[in-house]
Amino acid sequence: MKKLIFLCLLLGGVLDEASSQDVSSLSWANVCSGKMPDAWYGSEEAQQIADIVLSVQKNTGGWMKNDELHKLTGSQLKSLQNSRSEHSCLDNAATTQEMRFLAKVWQKTKVEKYKESFLKALDMIFKAEKGCGGWSQYWPLSGGGSYQDYITFNDDLITNVMRLLQDIATGKGDFNGLVDDAARKRCEQSFRHAVDVIIKCQVDDNGTPAAWCAQHDTVNFLPAVGRPHELPSISGYESASLLSYLMTIEKPSEELQQTIHTAVAWLDAHKTDGKAVENFTNANGESDRRIVDKAGSAVWGRFIQLGGETGRKTYEAFFNMLKSRGKSRSYTTGGKTYTYTEYEIASKSYKPEKEYQPIFAIYDNSIAHLFYRFLYSFEDAADEVDWKGCSVPTSLNATRRTNYQFMGSWPLNVIKTEYPAWKQRIAAQEQSEGYSTYVLSGETYKSSDPGTTYSFGGGITISNAKDKAYANGKQNTVKFSANVEYTVTLPAGMKVDKVQFYGYDNYDADAYLSMFNGTAYGSADYVFPAKDGSGNPTYVTHTLEPATPIEGSFSFTLGSKQCCLVITLFQKNATTRIALPAGTYQPANAPVYDLHGNKLSTPAKGINIINGKKAITK
Repeated sequence: MKKLIFLCLLLGGVLDEASSQDVSSLSWANVCSGKMPDAWYGSEEAQQIADIVLSVQKNTGGWMKNDELHKLTGSQLKSLQNSRSEHSCLDNAATTQEMRFLAKVWQKTKVEKYKESFLKALDMIFKAEKGCGGWSQYWPLSGGGSYQDYITFNDDLITNVMRLLQDIATGKGDFNGLVDDAARKRCEQSFRHAVDVIIKCQVDDNGTPAAWCAQHDTVNFLPAVGRPHELPSISGYESASLLSYLMTIEKPSEELQQTIHTAVAWLDAHKTDGKAVENFTNANGESDRRIVDKAGSAVWGRFIQLGGETGRKTYEAFFNMLKSRGKSRSYTTGGKTYTYTEYEIASKSYKPEKEYQPIFAIYDNSIAHLFYRFLYSFEDAADEVDWKGCSVPTSLNATRRTNYQFMGSWPLNVIKTEYPAWKQRIAAQEQSEGYSTYVLSGETYKSSDPGTTYSFGGGITISNAKDKAYANGKQNTVKFSANVEYTVTLPAGMKVDKVQFYGYDNYDADAYLSMFNGTAYGSADYVFPAKDGSGNPTYVTHTLEPATPIEGSFSFTLGSKQCCLVITLFQKNATTRIALPAGTYQPANAPVYDLHGNKLSTPAKGINIINGKKAITK
């Protein structure tokens, strides 16, 4: 009887939790991504919304973008239902988010019509995939040379689809039992095909692999134009976003790794250092943006002009496209009308000597004679008289600066934080061949109580004698104080053959590993460098191998300053006979790169292996 009462109370608590959150207070994207309580997705309210989702699904299988389907007015609903014959959209997370929502509702209800709608949308994604890989904004295609038909990285379009395909292929969570083995296999194939086209689209900057544009041609893979202000270029924003996603892919191929290294290196080499974008109110009382000095920061153009032969080919193709389209734009001022072809606007305003500089353009239907006009100044600059005698802008205005992100620091976190963490993960994967690995990090931390004994997955704990409580650092690291002995306790039967410490010094003076497994080390042996003058951490990796496998527990101590670390334990698989030669990096042929993506002949400094007696620093 007590068990029944407890179950009723528990169920009542779940239902109360589901009803306590007002779905209308959330955006549609948040509803689809699971921001409502888990139990809510099986509720009557969720099914009513799911029925609306089905009623506005396009005949082609997807949905249109920017519709808040959980709070439509009657007229909005009727309009969407009457436009089901229009094309489906993948831009702004359209279709992929509706599929995620339906998967959640189906898991809770097992109502077949939600599964059927999901599968119809998945079939549309398969059909919409290009022969070369990737997707465009709409399906069926718009045709007529529209930018909407290009391979599209803008607004995370391709990566949103790829994430969905990855999740479906695993058959876990919301997608458990939702599709059959054949569909999961096809998802995996489409995903791999998309990875291939991403690699093909990486811009060849005259022999140097660079980054990406927001959209690319489907035949020659060159950067392509978007809307009239989105000129062919290398995009600081889209490239940073794409790199962030690519670095989440498990076990990337050698080719994909090289793509990531070289793209990061190109972006790092083409930044404007020591700068940031600042919002302010200008002298006219308008909201505005400007570039200001900021130590430790950097900015990139949303559109960076291409140079050399790659630039020549790209812009020639762009100008020829506008020429063949043959559109004209007129502007009347001072009693005189000036008429331009889009071809001459673009080709005459383009300055090849401005290669690798940020480029801008104004998209405003009231001044359409500026469509595709290359501008080279972000902040206010004097107008000039063009080849027709018309006075035209040479810079953006406050409205365009604030309504569109033309300059930003998007790649900064990728270069300084995400990329070093990714390199460490790849190095750990390479070192783990023949080993089982156990990661002690913020991600694998299990306790809900941040006490002085830290519990991790696999039954591993870390304790200390000075009552230092658990705390997180950046990139899922755990904070470990200086001059405190930490004891790592292993479960019965575990043997640790090597230990990797990855992370950064949290202060402005060098820290170091002063003791490991009973052996003391000096301040120059296993160093965690101090933060730089701008407060940015330097991530390093130290890998140590004891003379004999560790059982039961081991201890370590940091000297000088607190460090934020991820600790990885390596246990040699019982079925392998791999021995790590003293003084070598495992595996010996693993590629190692510096921050600029340059391949090193020896492992990077900070990756160390000891033989139980003497440290060998690479």
